[in-house]
Amino acid sequence: LAWTELGTSFVVSNVGEFSRSILGSHFKHDNFSSFIRQRNMYGFHKIHRTPRAQRTSTTSQTWEFRHPKFLCARPDLLNAIKRKALEPDPRERGR
Repeated sequence: LAWTELGTSFVVSNVGEFSRSILGSHFKHDNFSSFIRQRNMYGFHKIHRTPRAQRTSTTSQTWEFRHPKFLCARPDLLNAIKRKALEPDPRERGR
């Protein structure tokens, strides 16, 4: 796990190690897919730097994520990162 050179995104370069050492130590799970779902709920986006045809299994990929308010050396912005509100189920309309 590391910041990119500009400090505007972070990189997970070893998913297996990240899942075991970081997720397993700080969260109730070590499931990388769950980490991605949580990250999405807070407005983070994956940056695709590898062409789709060259992508391999999840564990051997390098994953890069960004959020406009998650910046290196800017802890003052962290309180502005909020969980997205759930969108209403379209099937519930008209009931």
